[in-house]
Amino acid sequence: MAPLTGPFPLSPFLSAWASDAAPGAETLVAHSPDGTLPIWVDGATIRFQGEADLTDYHSPLGDSIDDCIALIARRYAGHPFSFDSLPSEAVAPLEWSLEHQSATFTTTRHSAALVVDLPDDYEAWLSSLSKKHRHEVRRKQRRFVDLVGEPDYERRDDPEAFAAFVGMHRRADGEKATFMTERAEGFFQTLLTDATATIDLLSVDGRPVAAGFGFAEDEAYYLYNSAYEPELIGAAPGIVLLASMVERSIADGLSRFDFLKGDERYKYHLGGVERPLSVITGSFA
Repeated sequence: MAPLTGPFPLSPFLSAWASDAAPGAETLVAHSPDGTLPIWVDGATIRFQGEADLTDYHSPLGDSIDDCIALIARRYAGHPFSFDSLPSEAVAPLEWSLEHQSATFTTTRHSAALVVDLPDDYEAWLSSLSKKHRHEVRRKQRRFVDLVGEPDYERRDDPEAFAAFVGMHRRADGEKATFMTERAEGFFQTLLTDATATIDLLSVDGRPVAAGFGFAEDEAYYLYNSAYEPELIGAAPGIVLLASMVERSIADGLSRFDFLKGDERYKYHLGGVERPLSVITGSFA
């Protein structure tokens, strides 16, 4: 298994995806004493469980997946496959197993996650940013207080926090609002209840103004989604929240803050560095 891939290759996340995001998908979990490979059949194409736009990392599990790939190659002989969202550590083992089954394939880069390797203290993180962006973070924090008030920050997993997150999503403009369908809400709810997700809230006088939805693990925090009150965009509540989340991650002793997929400029401004992700496409013999 590739390191620092969060909840995405694991059963609780994939079960939430299968039940809420892709009900009725034909799924299979190939097991061997040394490895596990969860797949699904998209038409005729074999893929990892978890669509690429919902699942930021894919990785085989265990020390060896040779037997798992052999099982899949026998069952789906002649079928095409597309294994996406692979960090570099997962590419070579999968290529090795596919070669042993005489599969034909190509490996290409198709995306990247944006990650920050965290220093030991918050001021060191700020100092690692460019002068312009360091000053911008501090300016936006001061401006937020002037325009909105003194913020309170907390991490929660209760129904009220979830309702605040969903509500801010649906009050947003454009695609962000339309993304939060009833099915998407059910998916996020299952991640919260069954896959150890949490919600980070920025509030002023008890009113939530920004929310981050993600996963805090022993080594890293993974920011899966976020929302803020659209009428407060001029006060940059999202940046104020993210700075608080990075500060908490450092205080908790985490080594990485992972913005996951997406090339939004703010991720680079806050110190994000690309972690390349590959896709292996081909067909079984």
